[in-house]
Amino acid sequence: MKIKIIIIAIVSVILSQSLNSQNNPPGYPNRAADFDVLPGFKNPPPGYGEVPFYWWMGDTLTRERLGWQLDKLLGKGITSLQVNYAHADKGGLKWGLSFPSQPALFTKEWWDLFGWFMQEAKKRGMAVSLSDYTLGVGQGSYVDAAINAYPEVNGSELFCEMKSVKADSTLQWELPEGCLSITAYHLENQKIIPASAIDLKEKVVNKILTWKAPGAVKGRRPEPVEVKWQIVCVYAKKKIPSLDPMNPVSGKAYIENFFQRFEDHFPGEAGKRFNFFFSDELDFQLSGYLWNDYFEKEFLKRKGYAIQPELPALFVDIGQRTAKIRLDYNDVMVSLSEEGFFRPIYQWQQDRGMIYGCDHGGRGKDVIEFGDYFRTQKYNQGPGCDQPFLLQDIIKNKVAASIAHLYERPRVWLEGFHSSGWSTNSAALTAAIFGNYVMGQNLLSLHGLYYSTHGGW
Repeated sequence: MKIKIIIIAIVSVILSQSLNSQNNPPGYPNRAADFDVLPGFKNPPPGYGEVPFYWWMGDTLTRERLGWQLDKLLGKGITSLQVNYAHADKGGLKWGLSFPSQPALFTKEWWDLFGWFMQEAKKRGMAVSLSDYTLGVGQGSYVDAAINAYPEVNGSELFCEMKSVKADSTLQWELPEGCLSITAYHLENQKIIPASAIDLKEKVVNKILTWKAPGAVKGRRPEPVEVKWQIVCVYAKKKIPSLDPMNPVSGKAYIENFFQRFEDHFPGEAGKRFNFFFSDELDFQLSGYLWNDYFEKEFLKRKGYAIQPELPALFVDIGQRTAKIRLDYNDVMVSLSEEGFFRPIYQWQQDRGMIYGCDHGGRGKDVIEFGDYFRTQKYNQGPGCDQPFLLQDIIKNKVAASIAHLYERPRVWLEGFHSSGWSTNSAALTAAIFGNYVMGQNLLSLHGLYYSTHGGW
């Protein structure tokens, strides 16, 4: 009975996606109510098949060996091949730099080989692409080239420092670089009294704050205990290198230095011989509260009040306005990230009939990742996640599947199953695939297709 339920569920996932027709790009479903899915279910059309991670590492890449491996893959249900590079244990910002290869990535020899590889795959009914794994910020590759071309996309993060001072005492404080707001609040029972706020910017000379705390608070009864004030400084700290998604040129810079290079080298092939890209573990090297001058201007325009005097509310409770300020800040931060980075990249793929898949960060378990996981990850044609060790994590799967359903994205991308070990057998693999598909996945990238296992990598 259990087996029947699993099979029925898998069939319903596939049927609900309604397999492709000639009018749709490869891998896109036909959603017409009268579409007959049975022929496609028996013989899946282009774009419906496995998309393995093809690790181009180990031995020198040769056309002879690549061609031999392509022949071995023929007729095995492979729809596309995702070229991947692994990282070493040193040299990069997030992790080690990519292992060196022959030919080296993005050299003329590499582009020539990739073009040949694309045409050979085409002869065998397969498309090709390149994963961005190991190529992100600080990894010496195309994202760093984008940052060098547009240095303004290096972003800043907001931080907070606080000091307490007794009534009638004088505070001298050398403020952090990039101070945006400096505010004093009276403390009562260790809680901030919002109405007591005093803007201390005029008391700052050459980054030194000199301020004598009042002995009493206007309108409040004298306290039998010692009167204290809390001084809150919010400052922005530049982080180099980083990629600020709120910057309106961030998406443009990213596209120019990665996706567009493939289109420039292979005109007319986007959506055909390379019909997808995969974004793996996106990391801007920025987190928390982001900041730039553009954000400050847009906040005033969109919310109708200046954010600088309100910045302490991001870090401390200043009363009833706290929740509103935090919600308004996050809304503008995410909106600018959508407009500057996520939407332009999504649209570049969409305009070419491509599928942009992903396995990002907390995979939905961190709901405020990128400011708002759902709002930002809807800009993938194939929202997805990884499932290591043959796992079937329902939270990660349902978050990805829910994004696809809510925003009518064509696919849900499963990266499986790294670290399952050399003892992995077909029975265990099939069970893991079935289990994850029941939870909403419908596009599979097996993690291990190796050009070479030289050195036991």
